[in-house]
Amino acid sequence: MKIHPSAIVSPAATLAQDVEIGPFCVVESDVQIAAGCRLVAQATIRTGTRLGCETTVYEGAVIGGLPQLVSPPSDLGGVVIGKRNVIREHVTVHRAIHLGANTEIGDDCLLMVGAHVAHDCHVGNNVILTNGAMLGGHVEIGDRACLGGNSAVHQFCRVGRLAMVGGCTKVVQDVPPFVLTDGATALIVGLNKVGLRRADFSREEILTLKAAYRLIYREGLSFRETVASLQEHFPTGVAAEYAEFFQGGQRGFTQERRSPPRVALRIHSAVDDVEVEVSDVSNDDQTVLRTQAPNAA
Repeated sequence: MKIHPSAIVSPAATLAQDVEIGPFCVVESDVQIAAGCRLVAQATIRTGTRLGCETTVYEGAVIGGLPQLVSPPSDLGGVVIGKRNVIREHVTVHRAIHLGANTEIGDDCLLMVGAHVAHDCHVGNNVILTNGAMLGGHVEIGDRACLGGNSAVHQFCRVGRLAMVGGCTKVVQDVPPFVLTDGATALIVGLNKVGLRRADFSREEILTLKAAYRLIYREGLSFRETVASLQEHFPTGVAAEYAEFFQGGQRGFTQERRSPPRVALRIHSAVDDVEVEVSDVSNDDQTVLRTQAPNAA
């Protein structure tokens, strides 16, 4: 065990033999730090925290802080963090607000600089919270989801497995699994194809998800009809996760971004050949505006 002389470690904390604690770190009582963990410097691990093996906590991070409530209860829950996580500078993770409950982070997650995980959040495995990403209380994040920089998730919202939330997105409703959201509009713009490929989804699985996506967002069905149709057509496999996801939640569901009617934007591969077409149909007359980019010099 390597503990820097400037670190403050409570004798009531439980540390594995090979833990490394850098300068000016603080480890409070009722803390458990498993084998292979490293606190780089100036990290604070507060009461009620359980840190899984081979987790690294960088400078200025505070794990197990008090929940941000006007009147916090006297008996609080804890924080449970899994294995092999990387928690970068100035990340904050807060305790659950009820005794016996926990704020939970799974295994192999990356929490980048300044990310915040509020009380009672449940974060899955292999999740990435990019710089400044913020989770309100009671948020659920599915496995392998990725939240872009400065994105913010409203309390009680859920982000499904392998969803990609664009930077600066304001998430106020549940984001279904496997989709991609646009930071500018906070709306869904298709499947997270890059994430699916990186997760080794087969071509058949991706085609199945495309079919389920079209059923959800292109068939014009009511919510109940959508869930029933998903259960009928996709009873098993990865697409079955949609029906299960839609049957939970408290905040509603993020909608798809659609282009305005009768507007087409055509961008060709050639740099010197860009055509923009805007059509307006009125009284059987059609006006078309075409703009041809000048040839490159």
